[in-house]
Amino acid sequence: MLGLLVVGALVGFAARIFHPSGRVVSLPAAPVLGAAGALLAFYSGRALHLFTDGQLMGWSAAILGAALLVALWGLIRPRR
Repeated sequence: MLGLLVVGALVGFAARIFHPSGRVVSLPAAPVLGAAGALLAFYSGRALHLFTDGQLMGWSAAILGAALLVALWGLIRPRR
């Protein structure tokens, strides 16, 4: 679980930097959203029996979930 949090936070930072609309996600929110997206994608994939522990698909889902949550947050967040 700690590995998922670290990977999610790093992917959150990367998604913040590479977001197509610029840096629309704040610096503290990026790792939190990334970690939440990684945990959500990983555990929901396990609950749906898409993969089991130790499979590479679990890490792929965590990375994709982290990036997607940060991207969605940037899209739905109101602009100033």
